[in-house]
Amino acid sequence: MTLNKDYHIHTKLCKHARGEMYDYVESALDKGLGEIAFTDHITLPDKFDLAHRMREDELEGYCKSVQDLRSRYPEISILCGIEADYYDGFEDYLHRTLDQFPFDLVIMSVHFIKGWPANNWVFSYHFPERSLSQIYSDYLSALTRGIKTGLFDIVGHLDLIKSPDAPLLSQNLQEISDLLGLIKQNDITVEINTSGMRKQIGELFPAKALIEELIQRDIPITIGSDAHQPDQVGFYFDELAEYLKLFKHIRLVTFKNRQRKTYQAANL
Repeated sequence: MTLNKDYHIHTKLCKHARGEMYDYVESALDKGLGEIAFTDHITLPDKFDLAHRMREDELEGYCKSVQDLRSRYPEISILCGIEADYYDGFEDYLHRTLDQFPFDLVIMSVHFIKGWPANNWVFSYHFPERSLSQIYSDYLSALTRGIKTGLFDIVGHLDLIKSPDAPLLSQNLQEISDLLGLIKQNDITVEINTSGMRKQIGELFPAKALIEELIQRDIPITIGSDAHQPDQVGFYFDELAEYLKLFKHIRLVTFKNRQRKTYQAANL
């Protein structure tokens, strides 16, 4: 199997990535990729978390930059995507913004949970008075509400909040099962995000046990490096391909103009 499509790439517009957009394209070409999607963080209303995302007036230029890169690099397919945070109360804003720009795909992420301390940051989940299962439940509930909006094409880094010694499946099995059922019912895609392999957690998002659940349920999958610098494009793709060879059938998909299509990977 060859994985040659990277569907999760950031730009310096998010203020925590580096390198020019063409650097990411050239890195993809060097690694033999045939298609990439820029998916930088969408702007949010009231300047929410502006330190980690582009400004509203930069969205048009972002989309134009992708168009320019398509002309400059015709040998590779370059998609214009966006990573859009689901946050309670921002649904109308997201709907208007997503309708306004020609995105090829929209990744849903949950980085903030309303009512949590420390600016609602999802990684601030060390609450001594609450069990880990209760904390995970808040996150899974937010994912559930996001999926039900119908605003998104792909669920990004599904188990972003997790502890190495207490995976989601061991703590919230029924909620995970219900979430995967909702994903299947709503025919939404889930990404395998390789960035965890370069972080302290040291595992994929989602973890392998959840990847196996996705495959068993025939849920469509995209692959993304979550690159924040050019050399991270296609990160861990060869190793992931070796792992995915273990399965007889995997539903890998592509997007264009927010329309999904299943493609046949080598040896699949």
